Amino acid sequence: MARPPAANCTSAPTPTTRGPSSRSLPKSTTVSHGFDHDELDPDHHHRALLALTHHLGVRLRDDHVVARTLTLTVRYADRTTTSRTRTLPETTAHTLALTRTATGLYESLGLQRARVRALSLTAELTDAAAAVHQLTFDPDDTKARRIEAAADRARRRYGTDAVLPAALAERRVRR
Repeated sequence: MARPPAANCTSAPTPTTRGPSSRSLPKSTTVSHGFDHDELDPDHHHRALLALTHHLGVRLRDDHVVARTLTLTVRYADRTTTSRTRTLPETTAHTLALTRTATGLYESLGLQRARVRALSLTAELTDAAAAVHQLTFDPDDTKARRIEAAADRARRRYGTDAVLPAALAERRVRR
């Protein structure tokens, strides 16, 4: 059985110091997923993107930073790469917003039967204290953010894999 995409994720924060603050704020952070073979299936690409955005969102919230831009880099079997960058409408660490943006970036590539070897997401960061969130009357947004906060608390208490999107959970065979 193949490992879930979250198990293949690697990351590399890039520390830099900004301003007079004594706290070192990374300039960007990257999460990557390498496939074991040339992956042609768009469903596997989307599942890997979901794992990457999930991992990235958790990291951003734990580090009290938010993303202002998101860059998707796709590496193909012939070792060429394609990158797409999008500035987010508002800075965020909300996994759903990151997932929607990453999926939009992937769809903008228009890949058809591409032999993909790796996917990487890079978030350009800013301090969460300086970020603003546009209040809405959308109860679904409020509910999603509350669920995300509860899931973060569960992860801190029971481990990183305590709460995962269903698409990333391993299938268990009952005997």
